[in-house]
Amino acid sequence: MVDNIFVNRFNKMTNEELEAISFNEDVYTNEARLTATDILKNRGLNTDGINETHTALTAELLAEKKALLEHTLKAASPAPDDNDTKAKQLPELYSKTFILSISILFSPIFGSILLISNFKKMRLKTAVNHVIYFILAYLVIVVLISMLGINSNFALITNAIGGFVLTEYFWNTHLGKITAYKKRDWVKPVLIILAVTIPLTYFVLKSGGAL
Repeated sequence: MVDNIFVNRFNKMTNEELEAISFNEDVYTNEARLTATDILKNRGLNTDGINETHTALTAELLAEKKALLEHTLKAASPAPDDNDTKAKQLPELYSKTFILSISILFSPIFGSILLISNFKKMRLKTAVNHVIYFILAYLVIVVLISMLGINSNFALITNAIGGFVLTEYFWNTHLGKITAYKKRDWVKPVLIILAVTIPLTYFVLKSGGAL
């Protein structure tokens, strides 16, 4: 039985009155109609029309209750934090400071690799090509400096110039001066750079007779 209020009233009605209620969807609610069909079925009146109406009304009421429950749960659930959503959407990039520091302390070659990684994250293919052209030109300059035997202090200056070109020109041109992003972890690239430069430095020093 669906509703005791309907049950107490409908139990006093005749089968004909209950059948009229069961099939009159314009006047009576689904709950009232379902109660009427329940009483008729309990009285042993199981016609095809009563059974079909009972099945259809039961399905409709279950669907309505399910929709109401979902709406209630949705209304009770906390709204998503806009800040968390924005943070998840931000790209992870190596910072300008990190790229500049790596370029000065080690080489703009490493700085350019980091910057290219950023551009690839942002799908800036043209920017990647520009940095590659720049670093090839930088390598030519480094070779010329090495051939001319210019002291290492000048090499440090070229590193700084290369680093500033990467961060102040290429970064600003393609990523903008103010770009919201999450900083990528710097530990792994530093370890890789050290793994490359330490053996290379040792080999150079040893071949030059310094060791």
